[in-house]
Amino acid sequence: MSERERFSFTSSDMRLIWGGVLILLGLGFLLQNLGIFDIFGLIPESLWTVFWIGAFGSAGALFLVGLWLNRENWWMAIPGFMLLGLSATIFTDEILTGFPFSGSIFLGSISLAFITVYVMNREHWWAIIPGGVLFTLSVVAGLDEVSGWETGGIFFFGLAATFALVALSPATARGKMTWAWIPAGVLFALAVVTTASVEGLINILWPLVLVAVGGALLYRNYLRTGKE
Repeated sequence: MSERERFSFTSSDMRLIWGGVLILLGLGFLLQNLGIFDIFGLIPESLWTVFWIGAFGSAGALFLVGLWLNRENWWMAIPGFMLLGLSATIFTDEILTGFPFSGSIFLGSISLAFITVYVMNREHWWAIIPGGVLFTLSVVAGLDEVSGWETGGIFFFGLAATFALVALSPATARGKMTWAWIPAGVLFALAVVTTASVEGLINILWPLVLVAVGGALLYRNYLRTGKE
């Protein structure tokens, strides 16, 4: 028996463990918010910060350990990376004061969770969409913090790339994901419109129109040749 099989958990075991973890975290939040822990003034705010960083980080790590022990529990990647991201966000906000990317870290951690779900099982193609959207939001949030760039176009480019990845996923070979090219194209057009000035937009669009017309002519010629 392998080590992974020896320490694997049943679904019932995992529900008990994670249910207990969530109850303890919830009770801890409740008691803190009610001020019960602060009655005697024994616990300073700085220690609470360290406590929640450790609590969320440990809970996230437990989820990822459960995922490693049983890859069929792919859903554990989502709370695992979310809790680790929340721990890192508290750390950057409260300890690394002035660090501008705490929002990006949290969004990026959730994105990483969905990307992990897809990498572990390519049948879960749907995970590409929230993974790509959240990664795009993470990049946009980071750029908003450190630059004065107009990020609307970047947002639409990221969404277009997300749906393009869906269309290019292995499921396309079975003819299931070709629909994703439609939102990818619409979002790409919105990205171009958002980022380009009127004059620049015209300079971009007319060559694309020529390319599209030429491609349509070649495609029609290909169809006619195939019929002959």
